[in-house]
Amino acid sequence: MEVRQTFIEFLEVIPDGAIVINRKGLIIAVNQAAASMFRYSSSSMLELHLNQLLPEEVRERHDQHLATFFKHPGRRSMGNGLIFSAIRRDGSTFHVDIMLNQLELEGELYGIAIVRDYTLQKKAEDKIRLELEFEKRQALTDHLTGIMNRRAFTAQLQDEIEQLTEHGTPFAVSFIDLDDFKDVNDEHGHHFGDEVLQKIAQLIRLHSRHTDYVARIGGDEFATIHPMISANDAQQMMQRMRSELVSGIDHAKLPVTLSIGLCQCDKPSEHYTIEDIMARADKAMYQAKKEGKNAVVLTN
Repeated sequence: MEVRQTFIEFLEVIPDGAIVINRKGLIIAVNQAAASMFRYSSSSMLELHLNQLLPEEVRERHDQHLATFFKHPGRRSMGNGLIFSAIRRDGSTFHVDIMLNQLELEGELYGIAIVRDYTLQKKAEDKIRLELEFEKRQALTDHLTGIMNRRAFTAQLQDEIEQLTEHGTPFAVSFIDLDDFKDVNDEHGHHFGDEVLQKIAQLIRLHSRHTDYVARIGGDEFATIHPMISANDAQQMMQRMRSELVSGIDHAKLPVTLSIGLCQCDKPSEHYTIEDIMARADKAMYQAKKEGKNAVVLTN
């Protein structure tokens, strides 16, 4: 009681919630700000264990932190900017920022917790985080088709080059170009042309492996990355994909065919660059066009 009376006037001048605990973790003094925050009366919080204000799943770990806190005297923070979930009297949860310091009085060691309701800040942080994630996705996504854009494609290609150099992991890159797409726009309009591009993107993604990467890198140009694949398997896979794409295109009655250039990368000592790989795949794609279009040409 003496300790509680000593603290009570001091606690009430603190604008944040304040809770005093003894070595056992029992609350021996609390100000009105903390009581209101947790939806208790000041008197009803006395003799509660601090753990009763925390979710059950963290209580055991919190007990260990509390024991360590009292075992090593000295002023320090518990949490250090970390945000904790807390429980109000009615069982609802909210986020708090808790700073815990030691205070010795009349030979006894106590802990004083300064508690701030972090609900509004947490909501603001979550909103900002979601907005940043959305902006990041937008920056890496083609706005028309919803697949990777050129920026995301080149970043992933650089990762594959590094995997090949460091671990010898082969991969293949394809360039896919729609034959005579200019005629589609001229005869049917750009709106229809956009619908064709969206459908082609869907078909390429549908007939790629779940480990592959699909991107639109230009107006009517698409590209794919196929990790961990041999040259023979890559060519067979792209021939199957071309066949499936042609079937899907015919089914959708789209007035286009596809020319595909495929570059196999499987030599760790080759010192591949993004520009070199894209140039090789692009050259192979134009070779497919020269050979009559609607074909796959492999280079390495």
